[in-house]
Amino acid sequence: MKAKVSIVRCSSYDRPELDRAIAEAVELAVLPDVKGASVLLKPNILNVCTPESAISTRGEVLASFARLLKSKGASRVLAGESPGWQSPDAAARKSGIAAACEAEGVEWLDFSESMEVECPEGKRVKRFNFASALKRADILVSLPKLKTHRLMRYTGAMKNLFGLVPGLNKSGFHLRFPLPEDFGAMLVDLNLAAKPAFALMDAVVAMEGEGPAAGRPVNTGLLLASCDVLALDWIASSIIGYDPYELPYLVDAASRGAWVSGPQDIEVRGEKVEGVRPASFELIPLRSGDKFVTDKLPAPLRRLVRNSTIARPYFDRKKCIRCGGCVNICPPKALSFEPDSRAKSGKRVKIDYEACIRCYCCHEACPADAISLKRRVF
Repeated sequence: MKAKVSIVRCSSYDRPELDRAIAEAVELAVLPDVKGASVLLKPNILNVCTPESAISTRGEVLASFARLLKSKGASRVLAGESPGWQSPDAAARKSGIAAACEAEGVEWLDFSESMEVECPEGKRVKRFNFASALKRADILVSLPKLKTHRLMRYTGAMKNLFGLVPGLNKSGFHLRFPLPEDFGAMLVDLNLAAKPAFALMDAVVAMEGEGPAAGRPVNTGLLLASCDVLALDWIASSIIGYDPYELPYLVDAASRGAWVSGPQDIEVRGEKVEGVRPASFELIPLRSGDKFVTDKLPAPLRRLVRNSTIARPYFDRKKCIRCGGCVNICPPKALSFEPDSRAKSGKRVKIDYEACIRCYCCHEACPADAISLKRRVF
């Protein structure tokens, strides 16, 4: 049986329009039976940001979906998230998720405590430490935002569940798996361990360009839903212009046997992919120095190609607010503060490019858009 992915037009976050579109998307995708179940919603709340920035899942989407779940008999609706370094509660308040939870009686969970979850079928990781709040749910739902991603090129239903890993513990995975294809394999392992039952994607306003935090909002006017997280990501990435066969972690996931094995296993319901593609959408190009591209090169040439072609972080002293987020989150500890007499704070961020693994966690975490990613100039 083919996995069903619904594509429904939704022009705004106004309640009547959103309620109509979510109900249609969920019906077409065939939501699992939630009667009497405790359902955990995992929105994407990357950092402390406003709803209009298109960085996080909109609170209106969570609220509308929570109402629908309750109408279908869910006994409890829970929600939680763990940003990389900032307070989950502060991020939830700023994004509008906290207000949505309060308005709809959704219980906001603390993701700081962890529990061990086995993943015997994992390729890279055999056990994860997930937020212990996960054990309070019968059904896990991913509520991603449609965005580009500087490291993985695309982020959606599968990547969103990385937020089940509490806080700075995420940095350890970047350190262990600095290459996108290896990090992606870890993400696939993570989804195997988490076992999401459904995904509803906020693509009413998406993000293009330097995602997942420094890109531009773009009106795409869509909602997508599926019981198969890979199928949803395959279709969503196709809509904005990617070839999913060039997204290593989607290709890896398709080989695992847990989800679809390719587009031939997907039934699109509602709108057609060809009819909803944006006129333009700025994507992240494939990194020419990655193993996915260079695996056919002789080994001595791989490091040279990677060092000369992969973008590195550059800091704008005028924009930098010296908050320390990048320093705290950097997996290899390549960032530190050093004295700077020209700065009001008396310090600036120093980067050790030899230690830098190009994971772009600093770029993702920066709240001031002070970090740009550029190729080295010789």
